Amino acid sequence: MGLALLAKPAALWACAVCFGDPNDPITAGFNASVLFLMATPYTVMALIAAGVFCAYRRARTQQAQAEPSETVAPLAWNQEESGR
Repeated sequence: MGLALLAKPAALWACAVCFGDPNDPITAGFNASVLFLMATPYTVMALIAAGVFCAYRRARTQQAQAEPSETVAPLAWNQEESGR
């Protein structure tokens, strides 16, 4: 393989798309694969972040349903408890 590249030095400087026609399906395939490879890490990180966010919200909802809220003060006046 190395000998074949030395026989054609122009091939050493060319990218995979430079030899093809701009309307060639292979060129379009190379371009689509580059975009796919660039988008994959962002997609994976977004899915992980969405999973963590959903798990956090689910845990907060289950915790709120399991324990009654103690921050609500009773608003009714009870004469026996007031001591007056």
